[in-house]
Formats: sequence, structure tokens, C-alpha cells
Amino acid sequence: MSITSVWGPPQSGKTTLAIDLSHAFSQHGKSVCLISPEPYSELTARMSIRIPRARSLAQAYGAPGNLKQVVFEASDLLYVLAASWDADAFDEEPSNAGVKELLRQAEETFDCVVVDCPSGSGNALAARALNMAEKVILLSGGSGVSAMWYEAFRRSLEALFDRTICVCNQVAGSYDYLGLCKLIRQNPEVFIPHYPDIASIQTMKHTLYGSTSKNGKEYTESLDKIVNKLEVTAQ
Repeated sequence: MSITSVWGPPQSGKTTLAIDLSHAFSQHGKSVCLISPEPYSELTARMSIRIPRARSLAQAYGAPGNLKQVVFEASDLLYVLAASWDADAFDEEPSNAGVKELLRQAEETFDCVVVDCPSGSGNALAARALNMAEKVILLSGGSGVSAMWYEAFRRSLEALFDRTICVCNQVAGSYDYLGLCKLIRQNPEVFIPHYPDIASIQTMKHTLYGSTSKNGKEYTESLDKIVNKLEVTAQ
């Protein structure tokens, strides 16, 4: 497989999906590199991991060719590249060539690379990941802000059209998601069901994937659909 980028509007569940999708791949026996380019990583907070500088994204930029020794091992087959817990706001921005090389190494080293892309367009790693990704998981969900975001990024979304898997993440229990999808001109291939009390559950579990409750099974089935689509694409 190759690079999978997760992208979408603010509060559409990108980070949660990136984490759970990575766990799904690892539980399918794939080695996964989960990358978060955010300077202060929500992803590591969600995963309850504390990344030292020696195993951080900044270190990976400075140690080309040695990626497997730099990445942080979060669990069996699941590795994370993100900012360290004591990241410096004044750390030097990587060059475009450095970003491209890092993603190339990750692609060669791991079975899967999942990039949690910020909603904005100002991050060099996210922009390159979207460009290099074999598939982009494009989220709709959240609230009415999705419509404004889709209009603002319409040209970029059209450029990604042939590589997009549209996913509607139903992050609220009472919202007209079908109406939202019609408004933003999206036809989701997968609907992720609303998971009640998701925030409190995430404080106790590293992933929602594999949960045995009724909601958990429905959630897991929706992620398995995404995994199957990505695996079919890679064949």
C-alpha cells in the first residue's frame, strides 16, 4: 500500500479517524506509520503518548535514511511521527525537498502511511502528502462550517477527485448529514455512525476500533469498509 491522507473541514473527526484507521491497519497485520504535522499534536494527546525529541518529526527531518530508528512505537506494528512533547515553536520549517524525502522513506519502510492533514492549506508536509497520496479520505461531517470549507477548497478538492474516498463522519446524533452532503455536492462511499459519548470513551481507550458494544461493532464495520477500499486500490 501507499500514502493515505485524511483531510476535511474543522471538527469533522480527522484525527480520530486517522488514529482508528491506523489501529485497523495494524490489527490487519500491516505495519503503519501515522504522521501528524501539527506543531502541537492533538493526535499524541488522544493516543496518550509522550514523544521525546529524539523520536519526533523534527528529528526525522534531521536524520534522513534512518527513519525506523527515529519513529515512536505506539503499539505493535503502529508507529507515530509527530511533534515532541517539548516542541519548540521556533523549530525550523522543513524544506519541500525534506518533506518529500521523509514521505518517500516512510512509504518504503512501512506497509501503510496515514497522514492526519490539518484543515488549512499552510502546512508543507500536509500539502505534499495530499499530492503524493494514492488515496485521500475526504471527510464531511461536523456542522455547517463544512459547507464554507468545501467552497473555500473547491479547486483543491476537484484536483484530488480521482483519488478521493468520500466519508461522512456523523459526529453528532441529530444532524441532517444527507442534507449536508447534498449541499456540498458529495456522495459518501462510507457513513461512519454517530458514536455517543465518544470524548469520554477516548480518554479510556486508545482506539474505538474493535469495540464490542453495538455502537462499537457498527463503528468497526465502517472502518473495515474503508480499509477494504484502500486494500483493493493497492492491488
